[in-house]
Amino acid sequence: MVGRTWEAGRRAWGLAALALLLVLGGAAVLAVPYRHSLSTVRAYEAASKTRGIPAVVKNLEDHSNGHGGVYWLEVAGPPSVSGRIRLDDSGPVLSRLRKGDRIGVVVWHGRRTDITFDGRVQQTVEAPTTNPGLYLGAGLSMLAGGALALYTAVWLRRGTREPARRRAADGLPLTGKMIVGACAVTVVSGIVTSGEHESDPLGFLVTWLLLALVSLAVWAVKHRIRNRRRG
Repeated sequence: MVGRTWEAGRRAWGLAALALLLVLGGAAVLAVPYRHSLSTVRAYEAASKTRGIPAVVKNLEDHSNGHGGVYWLEVAGPPSVSGRIRLDDSGPVLSRLRKGDRIGVVVWHGRRTDITFDGRVQQTVEAPTTNPGLYLGAGLSMLAGGALALYTAVWLRRGTREPARRRAADGLPLTGKMIVGACAVTVVSGIVTSGEHESDPLGFLVTWLLLALVSLAVWAVKHRIRNRRRG
């Protein structure tokens, strides 16, 4: 019994240290790379994309199999734009292109960020718009992971002062399960928002709120069912 209590205490301190590292790391990511990427995106979005460097389409690939796709085109032109350009999807431009078409390639800070054709503009994978969502997701995931580690550490410390039978019966409380769910939702939201070129934290806040409401609803239903069985 003493050995188990000592082991639980050691794990609790280890988790507390991990929580501190995750919280500090998440705060650092949100304070530096995320804010810098936001300012970069704002500068990029403020730049004009109506005029691009002229180029000719030599080859292209626009293929989707339902689980992903291959989207790129190879252009000939000045050295700053020549070569293969990758895109996220068929979009408003790639789907309309044919070999030999003349397009415009927008170069921003050395990156081929957009292609233009017939008044339409499509971003390439070199556009900086995905970075804020990735940094935001990473930072929030670290903060959520830190909260989970800290909560688990406190839970373990409390468990050392309670009978083993009670701890085993209680399991991880609802609060801990909600934090675990928040971590999972954060990762998924980070993937979705980065894919949609979304850099606003609103998507995370909305999904967290929905998760909390669903968790509380599930808890209320289980609590009512348990009370009815006891009654």
